[in-house]
Amino acid sequence: MIEQHQIGEFTLVTLLDGMFLCDGDFIPAAKSEEGAALFKSVGLPAVGPSPEPINAFILKRGEQIWMIDAGCGAELGPRFGKAPSALKNAGYLPEKVEGVILSHLHEDHIGGLINENGEPHYPNATLYLSEVELAFWVDTDSKTAYPELVESGLFDLVKSVLVAYDGAINPIAATGEVIPGVHLVPLYGHTPGHSGISITDGGQQLLIWGDVVHSTLLQLRYPHWSIGFDLDPPRAIATRKALLAQLANSNTLVAGPHVTGIGKIVGYCEGGYKMHLHSSDLN
Repeated sequence: MIEQHQIGEFTLVTLLDGMFLCDGDFIPAAKSEEGAALFKSVGLPAVGPSPEPINAFILKRGEQIWMIDAGCGAELGPRFGKAPSALKNAGYLPEKVEGVILSHLHEDHIGGLINENGEPHYPNATLYLSEVELAFWVDTDSKTAYPELVESGLFDLVKSVLVAYDGAINPIAATGEVIPGVHLVPLYGHTPGHSGISITDGGQQLLIWGDVVHSTLLQLRYPHWSIGFDLDPPRAIATRKALLAQLANSNTLVAGPHVTGIGKIVGYCEGGYKMHLHSSDLN
């Protein structure tokens, strides 16, 4: 089953790369009475976990084929890395992808850019990402500031990706246009240059908000609950709160690498929100 949505002349296709299990080890504040109540409200054990997706996306307009994020590749084990096969099942070839827009450079967004030999999985694609994000990951001072990311191998993965796509990397300004109708939205905190991707055409707008939210169950109700992967938790929380308040007062649809479906954010209670799913085409 392939999920897709039209934004004017753009077609957005969701590629499921795998499912991860989100619990209090990922979002520590969920180890609470409030967390237990949320898990139980959807029929889960009081300690969770809640299954959440890792998605990549195809963005198509006419003969142009782009991707937004690329999934895990081999980085997180055999349960993940399904985006390339999902792309082929949707009727697209990796060689036809002319650009990949990256929300940020964590492994579940860039691992799928290279194969087990370190070769580009999308050989004719240019990578587009925030210049702020790129600058952070290539700065040697970042390794000193975040030794845990060095130990995890993430800096090495970023280097492998940049080497594989050498000559085909295009850093974009914080609010810069990638192609007409598609531009970056600075949503900093999760990483220093973390970005959303706004798609606008035909009077419609959709925001792929990157990793602003990892669990719609937990973080829409409690936007101040941070996930352990946020490099700057206070800023990530402030970004999430501001964005949700903005979205609740607009007609912008949202999707995300860790969101099931596409929908509209609405206010639910003081400080909390819900996502009303929007109907999509299922093939």
